[in-house]
Amino acid sequence: MSLEEILSSVIKSSRKSAPLLVPESFGPLSGVRIVSSGILIAEPFAAYLAALWGAEVIHVERPGGDTYRYSPPFIEHEGRKVNTWWAQERRNMLSIVLNLKSQRGKEVFFRLLKQSDIWMESSMPGTYEKLGITDEVVHRINPELTIVHVSGFGHWGDEKYLGLPAYDAIAAAFSGWMSLNGFPETPPYKPFPYTGDYLTALHALSAALAGYIYAKKTGKGISIDVAQFEAIANTFGGLWIQTIELKDTPTRRGNKDIYFQPYDIFRTSDGEYVFIGALGYDVFRRLCNALNINFDEWKDVHYAPGMHTEKGKTFDLILREWVARKTSDEVIETLKKHNVPCFKVYTLKDALSDPHYNSRKDFIEWFDESLKKSISGWGVVPKFSMENEPRVWRGSPRLGQDARLILSKLLDYTEEEIEELIKNNDVCCE
Repeated sequence: MSLEEILSSVIKSSRKSAPLLVPESFGPLSGVRIVSSGILIAEPFAAYLAALWGAEVIHVERPGGDTYRYSPPFIEHEGRKVNTWWAQERRNMLSIVLNLKSQRGKEVFFRLLKQSDIWMESSMPGTYEKLGITDEVVHRINPELTIVHVSGFGHWGDEKYLGLPAYDAIAAAFSGWMSLNGFPETPPYKPFPYTGDYLTALHALSAALAGYIYAKKTGKGISIDVAQFEAIANTFGGLWIQTIELKDTPTRRGNKDIYFQPYDIFRTSDGEYVFIGALGYDVFRRLCNALNINFDEWKDVHYAPGMHTEKGKTFDLILREWVARKTSDEVIETLKKHNVPCFKVYTLKDALSDPHYNSRKDFIEWFDESLKKSISGWGVVPKFSMENEPRVWRGSPRLGQDARLILSKLLDYTEEEIEELIKNNDVCCE
């Protein structure tokens, strides 16, 4: 069949309503079906959050599978292994492997989009167009579909940037984010753990849900272009106006804040680190009381430019020496009594045994499909106050684990048609 014949056939097919593949209805996104066809972190994480919140997410992988599956570190069990990030961020997802270079593979993909509310993908501009899968074609199939494209530099703009290979750190460099992080005497810092990817994911999901709401109100699907560098730059607050209007370009200042003090990390007598912040004269007064120094004498060093003077540096030294004479517990308890924000700089191991994390059930156990064993990790956030709250109903899927289920139950392929698709490598099955 030609591409146009496939399109004609899919367009004429009927569209089902409710999700059929998630075993039970739960969460605020119950009833929403999302096709996710990106790799690595940003776009799949957006889809993963939706899956935790009750959406039915079908993760379409290329032949061979997502790069993330095969990257360390691994958990291993009885000859099976799974990447720890994959195990954490592919929960609640269904997996199917499609060869989008074949006509029958495209047909399956088009039929999936016909039955879905949102399609999210991450690719270089032109990737899907070369396959004949343009936004215009997709909206002919499903006029109400919300399409979300995620890439490093976006799908339109200056030609020399479009299609450049990008990672989280490339976008962090281009956005200017790296120039803001680090100490003046060191090179810029690379964000970890891949924070730019997660910022991009949050932008992608919020935009996808806005598009979904718009489609429900108007019956019209839209396309959304999420550029990773813009998602990062969107979090800079007043720094853009400071640079443009005040002609003051922010630079690296280490852990110190640009505008006020203290807002920094301090070392205690037992070798721990605490973070102390005091924004506003009321809080700064309480900090001075804790240090047993006169607020009126020191209030002029709280904000810039006073904080950057020799007197301001003297205040910083006084605070550091005060902290250095006490244990972390002593610092925290003293400042707690004066209602000054302060906390120990935790390791992830510290968090595991913390009663507040555990009372909020932030660490949970689930059965991982890839390993075929129970594992523990991070739970579900935010916390929703509802009867059928978000939950983990399955662990990370094996490659192509749900192909037969999706093809038969959702797309109405017969057993004979499914076997033919698998035999011809249009669809890969575990």
